[in-house]
Amino acid sequence: GKFFGLMFTDNFILVKVIESVQEMELEGKLMHHCVGSYHKRKDSLILSATIDGKRIETVEISLKTLKVVQSRGVCNQNTEYHDRIIQLMNKNKRLIRKRMAA
Repeated sequence: GKFFGLMFTDNFILVKVIESVQEMELEGKLMHHCVGSYHKRKDSLILSATIDGKRIETVEISLKTLKVVQSRGVCNQNTEYHDRIIQLMNKNKRLIRKRMAA
């Protein structure tokens, strides 16, 4: 719950924390990948990257290392925005770290 409401943007891509099991299952269904079952992962933070409300990639961050474990688009493919999403995540690690310390 300490990550609820966490989001960041580069004024084009918006990345926000997935906040419920239902939201995670929907993300997996719509993106055609297995993130729907990731709510059981204790040391991961799962986020959804969107552009104008359209899902682009789903991002998994390790809460131990604060590194991107994976970021995948539909059917586990990388998108043309993949590197930009990774950069956005790396620039905002401090926001995740700040929530962890709260």
